[in-house]
Amino acid sequence: MSSNHSRSEYMPSEYRIGEEKLESVLGPLEAHVMETIWEMRRPVSVREVYEKLRRERKIAYTTVMSTMDTLFKKGLLDRKITRGRGGLLYVYWPMFSKEEVERSVVKHVIDSLLRNFGNSVTSYLIEVAASDKEKIKAFRKLFESIEKEKKDK
Repeated sequence: MSSNHSRSEYMPSEYRIGEEKLESVLGPLEAHVMETIWEMRRPVSVREVYEKLRRERKIAYTTVMSTMDTLFKKGLLDRKITRGRGGLLYVYWPMFSKEEVERSVVKHVIDSLLRNFGNSVTSYLIEVAASDKEKIKAFRKLFESIEKEKKDK
C-alpha cells in the first residue's frame, strides 16, 4: 500500500485521565472503529466497517464515513481510491498496529509527565517497580538492553 501520511508514530493531541484504553486519546466511536479495522486485518471500505458496526449498535453510514475520515486526518488511517461495484470508493487501512499506537500514547504521556513533574514521576516509577520482583527483573533487562544499544552505537 502506498501511504499519503508519514509513518513515524502517532502523537495524541490530548489525554483524558478518566477514560479507559484508546478512549483516553480518541473518542469512543473512533476507538471502536479502530478496534474494528484492526480486527479485520486487511484494507476495508466504509461499507464493510459500517456493516460490522451496525450489527452491534444503531449507527448511520455517514457517521462511520466521517469517523474514518477523521481518523485519516489524525494520521491513524491511510486510504486510497479504488473502483468498487458502485463506482469509486475509499479503501482504508491502519497506519500503525494497535501495539504501536498504545506504545506511542504511553511514550507521549510519560514524556509530558516527566517534562512537567520530573523528579516526582521518576521516584513514583521507581517506587512502583521496586514493589514487584517481576517488574524489577523487567526493568533490569530493559536497562541492560539500553546500555548495550548505547555501547553498540
